Amino acid sequence: MTPDASKALYVVESQREVVGFVAVLLDRDSHVGEIGLNAVDPAHASRGFGSAMYEFALTRMREAGMQVATVATGGDPSHAAARRTYEKVGFAAVIPSLWMCRKS
Repeated sequence: MTPDASKALYVVESQREVVGFVAVLLDRDSHVGEIGLNAVDPAHASRGFGSAMYEFALTRMREAGMQVATVATGGDPSHAAARRTYEKVGFAAVIPSLWMCRKS
């Protein structure tokens, strides 16, 4: 990230219980916002918390003047629910990516 970037972590609560979180990164130089690490407790899945978190993150990005919003996720079956939720709020796979890994 550039020197003119900011990061924030938001927690989602339901009935005084933490059910999820989302990190929002704003690069004010490039005007690109990113949804970073995020999760919803599996016990609270399929209740709209994920969509609400992403809509909130997108609103924060718009308010900060971001012109593009990005999110990255895995292409494997374990990330299928996340991909569906990202697509539900308007994300599309327009830039194919490849993550390269190695054992340390």
